[in-house]
Amino acid sequence: PGLRSEQGATMSGSSGSPRADAKMVEDAQRALVAFSGVPATAVSGEAGAETEIDLNDFMSLRRPQNIMSGISSGMQSVGKGVLGGAAALVAAPVVGARSEGLSGFAKGLGAGLCAAVALPFAGAAVGITQIARGAYNTPEAIMEANAGKRWDSHRRVWVAEDLVQESLRLSECSDEDILEKARERAKARGEAPGLEGALGGGGAAVNGGGVASTEYYDALEVAPTATPAEIKRSYYLLARKLHPDKNPDDPEAHQKFQRIGEAYQVLSDESLRKKYDERGKDGLKDHAFVDPSAFFAMLFGSDQMEGLVGRLQLATLAAAGADLTKDERRLLQERRVGRLAVKLAAILQGYVDADADNAKIKSFEGHVRGMADHLVAASYGDIMLHTIGFVYEKQSLEYQTDPVGGMGTWADLGFRANYARMEQMGKRMQSQFNALGAGMRVISTMRAADTEAKAAQGGGDESAAEAAMAKRQKDVLNHVMEAIWNASALDIEATIRKTCDKVLHDLSVSKEVRGRRAKGLEIMGRIFQAVKAPDGKGDRMRDVEEAMRKAFMGSEEDGAESD
Repeated sequence: PGLRSEQGATMSGSSGSPRADAKMVEDAQRALVAFSGVPATAVSGEAGAETEIDLNDFMSLRRPQNIMSGISSGMQSVGKGVLGGAAALVAAPVVGARSEGLSGFAKGLGAGLCAAVALPFAGAAVGITQIARGAYNTPEAIMEANAGKRWDSHRRVWVAEDLVQESLRLSECSDEDILEKARERAKARGEAPGLEGALGGGGAAVNGGGVASTEYYDALEVAPTATPAEIKRSYYLLARKLHPDKNPDDPEAHQKFQRIGEAYQVLSDESLRKKYDERGKDGLKDHAFVDPSAFFAMLFGSDQMEGLVGRLQLATLAAAGADLTKDERRLLQERRVGRLAVKLAAILQGYVDADADNAKIKSFEGHVRGMADHLVAASYGDIMLHTIGFVYEKQSLEYQTDPVGGMGTWADLGFRANYARMEQMGKRMQSQFNALGAGMRVISTMRAADTEAKAAQGGGDESAAEAAMAKRQKDVLNHVMEAIWNASALDIEATIRKTCDKVLHDLSVSKEVRGRRAKGLEIMGRIFQAVKAPDGKGDRMRDVEEAMRKAFMGSEEDGAESD
């Protein structure tokens, strides 16, 4: 309670302790790490872990879908060859000179010249091959598309979508089965799964079982000897089970969720866990607890959105992290798309059954508006609905006007379908640039603030150094939040596109039904894009500040109960 009042004054604008401010934001950043999968190094600026780079597609020889795909693949290969050769020509002499001096420079220059000739030549050869393959595959692509099949970009084959069979396949196993395999691999190596493993967390238990209090262990339903991996797994399962959005009829849902979040913050932090084991809650008097529900809802758009976007890839990272193989990540994503397609088809069935009945169509529109009005109140609800609605509308228009594989004719030579594709491509590029810009702002803000903090330390002014550190933490936090959203937007857009593809190319129903689905999807998209955020919900920075208030101070009612 004492910390709550001090931080309340700080958040409301009055002067507060810079050390308390920095501590508050550090705890908020731990919450971001725990719930979104953002590496701690992205927040703290410390040296990061090794990054896995896949160079298998440097010179892509994957099967092109058609002539346009072949040209695109070929031009990319040519460009990669030229850039790779130029980079080698510049880098090889420099690397050689640093390692062996003048002789190394000569060797590097020779190697760079060879690469400058070989790589562009190889890129050109691959490019010509890909263009020829694309031209050869074009007649098959036209026939398969006209038959209603969809191109599988992973397997590079045409597939016949069937949502009935998709439902049966989804029931054969669960996502948890796949995540559990990753956790078991981490456990076998003696490491923690999920974020702990990705960030280098260990898997050994912190204590031998003798603790001053078991309250937090009981809250997470684990033993005092539990490893970090076991604590992480139990918390993740309980968080999804007890989240307030999944328990709207339980008046104590918020308190239950806050309780397990508080327990996890302590037991997932090695130093805090040690203090708790030795002295119980008395050892944590100087620690400000974060209410995780605010950040959980903010970063994931609340569980209310799962029916439309599924579990975001950031959430999957938080569940199993680097222990997931590439194939497992792909399988989880395919299952996510499959579930969303089945759900979306069920929603659109209301429009399909209307069959030109105006009363039923109005009822469908009212149902969709009610859904949008409910979801827009969630954190980031309006911007997520706008993103989803944009993809819905453009995917629908593309299918309705596409003369190859859709409902369109050649009257406009496919112009409208191609225009819808280009609009989506432009949106993807914008999201990518936004994500890149947010990441660069994180780095530049950290560097500028570090310089200021070091200058203050050099002058011997400790309070000024602490204030500079607190400012850095807050500024970086805001940009990290922006980067998280932009990364999530790319994930959402890609997932929704594939979901719509499945729904609109579902051969378990007639072409007429697929056409009605497309029209219903267009209506949903326009309604979602027209929705407006409630008063006070459109300001992103205000959302961040409000979440931090809830995280560190709680509601006034909670404060009264605590006092």
